[in-house]
Amino acid sequence: MGMATAADLPTPTRDLDRVRADIDRWGYGLLEEALEAPLLGRARTRLLEQAAAELQHGHAFEDGGPTQQWGHFRDEAGKIRPEAFTAANGGVNQRVWLLPNKGQVFRDVLELGPLHEAVGHVLGEEYQLSSYSANIAKSGGLAMSLHTDQWWAPEPTRRGYRALPVGSMTRTRFNLDTALDDPPAMVAPAACSNVIFMMNDFTDANGGTRLVPGSHHAGRHPDPQRDRDVETIAAEGPAGTAIITDGRIWHGTGSNRTNAPRIGMLLTFCGPQYRPQVNFTVAMDRAILATASDRLKTLFGLKVWWGYGRTGHPSVEFIDPSETGLGELRPD
Repeated sequence: MGMATAADLPTPTRDLDRVRADIDRWGYGLLEEALEAPLLGRARTRLLEQAAAELQHGHAFEDGGPTQQWGHFRDEAGKIRPEAFTAANGGVNQRVWLLPNKGQVFRDVLELGPLHEAVGHVLGEEYQLSSYSANIAKSGGLAMSLHTDQWWAPEPTRRGYRALPVGSMTRTRFNLDTALDDPPAMVAPAACSNVIFMMNDFTDANGGTRLVPGSHHAGRHPDPQRDRDVETIAAEGPAGTAIITDGRIWHGTGSNRTNAPRIGMLLTFCGPQYRPQVNFTVAMDRAILATASDRLKTLFGLKVWWGYGRTGHPSVEFIDPSETGLGELRPD
């Protein structure tokens, strides 16, 4: 992966064709004014209000410290440790989860046409929402380790090679066939796409998302030792800009070296055949699901995809989580 000059790399643009071309070439594009006023202002105000309330009531999830990186949920004994993700235990950045439940404005964002034009370029006609959260990166937070957002996707291997079984993969344990060329002749396609909305200006100094341009063609996940010296760049742009990615790109939250928080709203989309990070069919407020548009129902996993995701008869288009399915029956 050779590093391009700054003049070659994506810059914020309103031209969707340019964004799509940048995604193909570099693994990401920057869509300027993806969130326009007043929607940007409404979303930022609601997000900061929610974050402050969660902090006040003891619900805040805080990570980004030396031992609180997101994804490191277990201790050395394998025990889940949710209590670690607090400021008292060294957490710095604040994450706000499940935004569609926390304000109409967040659901309005999901209806934006340009958002779907860009994501559809990566994933095609059918996809679902995998997660929808925010990360408020504060001063002193550490840079996140480089990763891809489809670490769970099996990669090509040699014929006859005993690959790591899919059920044995973890966020830190991938299949890595070291006998393959680097990069390999064949790579797996994109299975997810990230959209990161810049809720205030993103800069190198305030922890703008770090990326390795072109790494979506590496054909593997970044290795902490092998790739420790790989060069990264910060995605920079004005508030309202969206970073739209090919899910294979190597990336991570940057370190905020300023005195003001850097606010990002994070949406991940994946193909309809994959398990999303958030089980929206269970997590979403039932009143919201009952009045959701078909687009939102699809994003929340209520649409049956070629018989998958059904709760009974496979020919229905959308499931209704409030319906009780057939149980045991006997003839009269």
